[in-house]
Amino acid sequence: MLRAVIIDDERKSRENLELLLQSFVENVEIVGMADGVTTGINAIDQHNPDLIFLDIHLANGDGFEVLDSLKNQNQNVIFVTGHEEHAVKAFRSDAVDYLLKPVCIEHLQNAVERVRLRTLNTKDWKSELKPQISLSTNKGLQFIKTADIIYCKGDGAYTYFFLKSGERITTSKNLKEYENKLTDFNFFRSHKSFLLNLAEIKTYIRGDGSHAVMSNGDSVGVSKRRKDLFLSALGGA
Repeated sequence: MLRAVIIDDERKSRENLELLLQSFVENVEIVGMADGVTTGINAIDQHNPDLIFLDIHLANGDGFEVLDSLKNQNQNVIFVTGHEEHAVKAFRSDAVDYLLKPVCIEHLQNAVERVRLRTLNTKDWKSELKPQISLSTNKGLQFIKTADIIYCKGDGAYTYFFLKSGERITTSKNLKEYENKLTDFNFFRSHKSFLLNLAEIKTYIRGDGSHAVMSNGDSVGVSKRRKDLFLSALGGA
């Protein structure tokens, strides 16, 4: 779960962004809001968020003053503003993304996904998570280690788990349910039907109909819409 702070001088803008995040972006918790430079810095100090949504024009200054206060810290900043002219300066300041109002849902989802991937690579909180998951099957609850999962395949209301042992487990929950649980364990939704353990990918095949070959030899789809994020998750280009 990414803990986020929203800093924007307009209350309606803060509320609209919070609603978009709650409705369309998984695993983001809004832990604080602020309307200016001073209140924004205080909110960051108080909550130590993983992610900061930051407007350019604030009540008593601009977002770059907040950004300057974050030097030598690991927080990720996504600018959300109606002012296109500051984009170059924002990226030179190492912002993750620069979103223009009104915010495009897909752009917001992609920006947060980049933060999530950055966070997995730079924070050690992942090691505190319990490395197993419970699956509800027709035989009852079955507990498996997340590291033993090669990939998951969704089929309507069902999800199939393909394990290193060669076993396939069928559960009566949809793939989205397990995406929420496995995202923090280095799993990536490459396609509407596939959730992959990134550590179990052997090969990625580019081009039309691009796909990944998993450690058990199975080929799984990578959608065009998710390809760039997938390559970022792999550390490739």
